[in-house]
Amino acid sequence: MKHIPDGSVDMVMADPPYNIGKAKWDKISNYIEWCGSWLMDCQRVLSDTGSFYLFHNDMEQIADVMLWIRNNTKFIFKQFIVWNKRFDGSKRKGYFDGYVCVENLRNYKKMAEYCLFYTFQDETGLTTVKLDMNNFTTLRQYFKDYQEALGLNKKQILDVIGQQADHCFRWGSSQWDMPTPETYAEIAKFPIHNEFVRREYEDLRREYEDLRYTFNNQKTHHSVWNYEIAKRNGHITPKPVDLIENILLHSSNEGDTVLDPFMGSGTTGVACMNLGRNFIGIEKDDKYFEIAKARIEDSTKQLKLDILNK
Repeated sequence: MKHIPDGSVDMVMADPPYNIGKAKWDKISNYIEWCGSWLMDCQRVLSDTGSFYLFHNDMEQIADVMLWIRNNTKFIFKQFIVWNKRFDGSKRKGYFDGYVCVENLRNYKKMAEYCLFYTFQDETGLTTVKLDMNNFTTLRQYFKDYQEALGLNKKQILDVIGQQADHCFRWGSSQWDMPTPETYAEIAKFPIHNEFVRREYEDLRREYEDLRYTFNNQKTHHSVWNYEIAKRNGHITPKPVDLIENILLHSSNEGDTVLDPFMGSGTTGVACMNLGRNFIGIEKDDKYFEIAKARIEDSTKQLKLDILNK
């Protein structure tokens, strides 16, 4: 990771050893300190608008890791996601039901893994961004020029449109904000008195979003996810490709760069190839690296075939 430039990655997908003894690589002394070493590098390489996802399944260690993150990093906690493995319609529900029905159980049987979601920004990604007058400079200037082209003061505009047009014309204030598409359309009804070129709303919106962390509304986003367990592919704990694709769709865009510092069998790489993301994967185990390399190459070949078929 030391070779990756600062702020050059748009998303980090970290699926580290859980330190629960699943294999030799899954038992680490000084686990929290070890996590801290690579967490700081994740912070360093991630862009200001990037997102960080961290998988785990042991709650006590999750609590320790979250506390370390809160005390030592700039990451802001966004959500605690539950990957539910036993759900109606699951191919393995009957198999899991057998574990639940054991008579001598003295605890609730765990049928889930967990994923922590972090960014560097507040809930909306805007509160601190808008307070900085150095942000949105071209958009502020655009609405200043627009008002001059209308030849009206703000009160005259608000008298016709209403208070909803207030913030977009506060171009000299930290309270400036984008209008809604509806309000922007109402402003367009005023005649323009010079050669001002009016921009399309979508063009303005994209520029506005550039300073916020990426979160694309898939109309499926809640904190409990139902996904089947992935078949073993030479690695004992692979993640499902469709689960990773869901994260990529929410928190990255085509052409973005995604880092997986614990690549394993390469599921994140496969998902990135499927969705047009650039991928950086790191894996210390030669066997897993070769599995990941083969899977990603196969995915790339299939992608090329699909393009040719289209």
